[in-house]
Amino acid sequence: MVMPGIARYDGHSDWYNQTFPASLHPEEEAFLREGLGPAGHETICLDVACGTGRYGQVLAEAGYRTAGFDISADQLRFARRKLGAAVRADARRLPVRDASVDVAAGMFFHTDVEDFAAVVRDVARCLRPGGRFVYLGVHPCFVGPFVYRLAEREDLALSFVAGYGTAGWANRGSGDGSKIGGRVGFHHKTLASFLGAFAGARLTIRAIREFATNSSVVLPWDIGLVTEKPTQLAGLGTGVPVAA
Repeated sequence: MVMPGIARYDGHSDWYNQTFPASLHPEEEAFLREGLGPAGHETICLDVACGTGRYGQVLAEAGYRTAGFDISADQLRFARRKLGAAVRADARRLPVRDASVDVAAGMFFHTDVEDFAAVVRDVARCLRPGGRFVYLGVHPCFVGPFVYRLAEREDLALSFVAGYGTAGWANRGSGDGSKIGGRVGFHHKTLASFLGAFAGARLTIRAIREFATNSSVVLPWDIGLVTEKPTQLAGLGTGVPVAA
């Protein structure tokens, strides 16, 4: 069984960096930019669970200084070449002061962690009131060990089996052909547990969008959320991020 807090991408980072391009689908990139909003002078964006830093260029082109955090030292070998700063840290305990940043981004990591809710809570802790956390990831309803999507474009059909309602580490691959699940594991979450992570962190969901990424797919592949920390919450700290 894969345990939380383990750097499961260590030893797989060369393969990962070569296999997955440093880009987003245009609709997803537009959603991310719009959700984060315009960057102010020297605005820092937290790149949570940044991995190899594959989305660092997107964030930089949007005008942000990026501080990436990941538990995998192997992944950070690549991230340090792409991000303004990259720090080894457990995303459940980010080395960032309370209420010190305006924006944070997370991309495609909720299936890599067991306690996604703990990560979202800590991101919320780091945000100033009114701060935004934009997240993009695979769709919990349509990507997972319970659905086979490899013949979708040819057959215009999907094959589902039982298992959607069982959250946890999958015993088989993710069904999407990425081969990530077979290497580092795949933690399935239902839509309720996925959205509940943001609600439990007391973040307000401002926008949700589903992404097909291709006109010939049957159902969406990805999902995006723009969330915001309410301004009226009491007991929030102040300060600035810890220097990377």
